[in-house]
Amino acid sequence: MAVVTMASRLTGWVRDKALFWVLGASDLNDAFRVAFRIPNAFRALLAEGALHAAFVPALSPLAGREEARREVRALICGLLGVLLLILAVVVGFGMVFAPLLVRLFAQGYAEVPGKLEVTVLMTRVMFPYLGFISVAALLQGVLNSHERFLLPAATPIFFNLTLAGMAVFFAADSEHIALWLGGAVLIGGALQAAIQWPAVRFLGISLRPLWAGVRDPAVRRVLVLMLPGIPVLGISQLNQLISTRFASFLGEGGVSILSGAYRVTELMFGGIVVQMTTVLLPVLSRQLKQEPEEAPKTLLNTIGLISFVTLPTAVFLLVSAVPVIGLAFGGGRFGPEAVAVTGATLAAYAFSLVGLGQAKVMASAFFAQRNTKTPMWCSLASLGIFTAGCFALVGPMGAPGIGLANTIAVCSYAVVLSVVYGLVFGFGGLSFKPLVISVGRQVLGCGAMVIVALRLQPWLVDVQTTSLVGLAKVGVAAGLAGGAYLAVVALLGGREAASMWRGFRGRS
Repeated sequence: MAVVTMASRLTGWVRDKALFWVLGASDLNDAFRVAFRIPNAFRALLAEGALHAAFVPALSPLAGREEARREVRALICGLLGVLLLILAVVVGFGMVFAPLLVRLFAQGYAEVPGKLEVTVLMTRVMFPYLGFISVAALLQGVLNSHERFLLPAATPIFFNLTLAGMAVFFAADSEHIALWLGGAVLIGGALQAAIQWPAVRFLGISLRPLWAGVRDPAVRRVLVLMLPGIPVLGISQLNQLISTRFASFLGEGGVSILSGAYRVTELMFGGIVVQMTTVLLPVLSRQLKQEPEEAPKTLLNTIGLISFVTLPTAVFLLVSAVPVIGLAFGGGRFGPEAVAVTGATLAAYAFSLVGLGQAKVMASAFFAQRNTKTPMWCSLASLGIFTAGCFALVGPMGAPGIGLANTIAVCSYAVVLSVVYGLVFGFGGLSFKPLVISVGRQVLGCGAMVIVALRLQPWLVDVQTTSLVGLAKVGVAAGLAGGAYLAVVALLGGREAASMWRGFRGRS
């Protein structure tokens, strides 16, 4: 899962690299980012967030049982029918009220002549993408509940390559670049749904929508579970929407710079954390029903493994943010000044990776218990912390202030969610001592990592553009710093690396 999704995230980098190369940190790139983000916000709230979290636990106990095949079909087709009806309304609403939505999310664009208008045009062109990607999310839920994970993880590859290819080969020198980019988004979204459709049919599941599906009690239960979960798994997207509004007042390239910094943290988050928690949710749901004594052990082990990955990644990104951004996006119309500001923003974002990993695990644990209300209230509190942080930090710090506010809010959310889960459900009487010792080893390993990474910074100062030489330099620096981290953890008795290796080899 991690390998396939890392390939997906790498093609996501190719997509963003192509956009930065063609557009730079410009007003047009800002317009594209906002126009694409608006339907994606609805996607995170309606489909990949709340729907997936409520649907997978409902379907997992039924999947694979011959006597429940009719019940499975009714649930899937009923949800498909309801989802299509909701999407028709939401897409129509989004296209009609695009000017209001753009002003809501990027009011600062109104201060630049023509910027608001081109953003509205691109938003209207892209909004039907919400329909394609939401159906793709439903199909992903069906496949995940039948323990088919690889194909859904691979589908974003097709979207990313479609957008990157059309940006470079068709849109770069076109007078209608906004329309080309909008069309690329629609084609890519349609491909994500179309690729999964045959795999679901292969499972023997009909995909004929039941338009009266809302009358089915099972469908209603999923819809009811979705409602409080809407702001929970979409917390990152909600934070991004708030950050976009603040960034829209930072002048040309503000939104693009923020997106570039966030993309780097998302690369590791999506490559490792999302996949571990995607597998965790159905496993925990099943264990709570069949082996309840194993569920707390699975949860604590996952927390330790995710910390093992996210903590050193955050440390390296903090220390080496500017050369990482230079390597990732530098070149073309994305010059040294944009690299420096984006690097500072990445450094502010770095430790949000640790908070996001922990929060994602704990949210999945709550959902496996069919408790979506508690994470909802915690996420709303986190959203308030983030908004207050933006008000306090954006003025003196600019774009890095948004990144730091996000880090504070997400880490607060993770801590509160963990404490509340322990108070409400407990951890099966398991001792936290092994987890504390494990994280302590990781912190000491990060100390060694910082020493090595700081010694190598003068060697990386000229990494300002994407190149093989820059890749070699950053790769060597990451390898040496990461090697120091792994060596210290192993010498202190850590077994996380061996555990992950066994998992990759299928012997976990």
